[in-house]
Amino acid sequence: MKSDYPRENTKMGEESFALIEKKITDLIQVVAALKKEKETLAGEVARKDGEVKELTRKLAELSRERVDVKDRVDKILSRLDTIEM
Repeated sequence: MKSDYPRENTKMGEESFALIEKKITDLIQVVAALKKEKETLAGEVARKDGEVKELTRKLAELSRERVDVKDRVDKILSRLDTIEM
Protein backbone atom coordinates (compact mmCIF):
# COMPACT_ATOMS: atom_id res chain seq x y z
CA MET A 1 0.00 0.00 0.00
CA LYS A 2 2.80 2.40 0.68
CA SER A 3 3.93 2.31 -2.92
CA ASP A 4 0.51 3.52 -4.20
CA TYR A 5 0.47 6.59 -1.96
CA PRO A 6 3.32 8.46 -3.69
CA ARG A 7 1.84 7.58 -7.07
CA GLU A 8 -1.50 9.12 -6.05
CA ASN A 9 0.30 12.23 -4.83
CA THR A 10 2.13 12.46 -8.12
CA LYS A 11 -1.11 12.06 -10.03
CA MET A 12 -2.83 14.68 -7.88
CA GLY A 13 0.22 16.94 -8.27
CA GLU A 14 0.07 16.59 -12.04
CA GLU A 15 -3.65 17.35 -12.07
CA SER A 16 -3.12 20.38 -9.86
CA PHE A 17 -0.26 21.54 -12.06
CA ALA A 18 -2.37 21.07 -15.20
CA LEU A 19 -5.20 23.03 -13.60
CA ILE A 20 -2.84 25.86 -12.62
CA GLU A 21 -1.32 25.82 -16.10
CA LYS A 22 -4.79 26.06 -17.69
CA LYS A 23 -5.75 28.93 -15.40
CA ILE A 24 -2.56 30.78 -16.28
CA THR A 25 -3.18 30.22 -19.99
CA ASP A 26 -6.74 31.50 -19.59
CA LEU A 27 -5.49 34.56 -17.71
CA ILE A 28 -2.95 35.27 -20.44
CA GLN A 29 -5.75 35.15 -23.02
CA VAL A 30 -7.91 37.47 -20.92
CA VAL A 31 -5.03 39.93 -20.49
CA ALA A 32 -4.33 39.88 -24.23
CA ALA A 33 -8.01 40.50 -25.01
CA LEU A 34 -8.15 43.34 -22.48
CA LYS A 35 -5.03 44.95 -23.96
CA LYS A 36 -6.56 44.79 -27.42
CA GLU A 37 -9.83 46.25 -26.12
CA LYS A 38 -7.89 49.00 -24.33
CA GLU A 39 -6.11 49.94 -27.57
CA THR A 40 -9.42 49.97 -29.44
CA LEU A 41 -11.04 52.15 -26.79
CA ALA A 42 -8.04 54.48 -26.69
CA GLY A 43 -8.39 54.98 -30.44
CA GLU A 44 -12.10 55.64 -30.06
CA VAL A 45 -11.45 58.15 -27.27
CA ALA A 46 -8.90 59.93 -29.45
CA ARG A 47 -11.42 60.15 -32.30
CA LYS A 48 -14.12 61.43 -29.95
CA ASP A 49 -11.70 64.03 -28.55
CA GLY A 50 -11.10 65.21 -32.10
CA GLU A 51 -14.84 65.41 -32.70
CA VAL A 52 -15.34 67.38 -29.49
CA LYS A 53 -12.60 69.85 -30.48
CA GLU A 54 -14.14 70.30 -33.93
CA LEU A 55 -17.63 70.77 -32.51
CA THR A 56 -16.30 73.24 -29.93
CA ARG A 57 -14.64 75.20 -32.73
CA LYS A 58 -17.85 75.20 -34.78
CA LEU A 59 -19.88 76.28 -31.74
CA ALA A 60 -17.53 79.20 -31.11
CA GLU A 61 -17.77 80.18 -34.78
CA LEU A 62 -21.57 80.00 -34.76
CA SER A 63 -21.71 82.02 -31.55
CA ARG A 64 -19.58 84.74 -33.16
CA GLU A 65 -21.79 84.70 -36.24
CA ARG A 66 -24.88 84.96 -34.05
CA VAL A 67 -23.48 88.00 -32.27
CA ASP A 68 -22.60 89.58 -35.64
CA VAL A 69 -26.11 88.92 -37.01
CA LYS A 70 -27.70 90.29 -33.84
CA ASP A 71 -25.59 93.45 -34.09
CA ARG A 72 -26.56 93.91 -37.73
CA VAL A 73 -30.26 93.39 -36.97
CA ASP A 74 -30.02 95.88 -34.09
CA LYS A 75 -28.44 98.45 -36.42
CA ILE A 76 -31.14 97.91 -39.03
CA LEU A 77 -33.86 98.26 -36.37
CA SER A 78 -32.23 101.46 -35.10
CA ARG A 79 -32.22 102.90 -38.58
CA LEU A 80 -35.87 101.97 -38.99
CA ASP A 81 -36.69 103.70 -35.72
CA THR A 82 -35.13 106.92 -37.00
CA ILE A 83 -37.22 106.76 -40.17
CA GLU A 84 -40.50 106.44 -38.25
CA MET A 85 -39.83 109.54 -36.20
